[in-house]
Amino acid sequence: MRALKSLVWLSLLLVASVGVLLPTAWFYTVSKLPNSVESAADIELALRVSIEGERQATQSPLHASVRKQIKWERPELSQYPQRVINAFIGATGCPTYFKTKKEEGNPYFKRELDKLVNGRDSRGDGACELILSRMLARKLGAATSLQIAVAADRIHSFLSKEELVTFNLASIRFDDGVIGVAEGSRVLMQRELSALTDAEAAELQLAIPPLDYWDELWECKNAGVVREARDTFIARLAQQGLLAEADARTATAAPVRCMSVKR
Repeated sequence: MRALKSLVWLSLLLVASVGVLLPTAWFYTVSKLPNSVESAADIELALRVSIEGERQATQSPLHASVRKQIKWERPELSQYPQRVINAFIGATGCPTYFKTKKEEGNPYFKRELDKLVNGRDSRGDGACELILSRMLARKLGAATSLQIAVAADRIHSFLSKEELVTFNLASIRFDDGVIGVAEGSRVLMQRELSALTDAEAAELQLAIPPLDYWDELWECKNAGVVREARDTFIARLAQQGLLAEADARTATAAPVRCMSVKR
């Protein structure tokens, strides 16, 4: 009986300790984040400073006649073609992302805690909200697991579901100074986003994490591997309901774009 009582008291003490230590560590981490995250404006400013700084660093050694614009404008979801958005959310793993409400309150907190403590992503569209928030947290300089968790929580609280997608599309880093899907398309595909076909949008998505085919697409030494990866992804989009079956067949019949691009 004494052993049982001791175990109960030890369990209660452990719970109490966690209840005190976790909030303390959480709020301490908030004060030590590399960038302030107190509003959506803070997130936008931190991204702008980071992106424009990297662009400036890569452009400054070049002759003025070939330098590109370094300015980063606040993005809007409407500026991205639907096929590019569909490819992005399809790769993230939440095809119904825009059909559900933003997850908030206890369900989302439990999801965050599960990710922080157990390192796993629970199911549901809220998982993609967390994934996208954590992607932005890293872009804002969060490095440790607790920093990423804290920054992602604040980012999620300030941005809508649409903004989480938009800010990520505008800040994806393809290569040194090549940031955002619009610039990635111009450099890698040598096309504006609005001109991409379904096949080309899928091919561009291959260069974005978690797929990471930038080098394969840039060099295009093995077009067969690129085409197989692209077609597999196109089939996935069709299974997710993000691409019509007829459009998927047309897309897989098209040659890979990297073969037509001259470096």
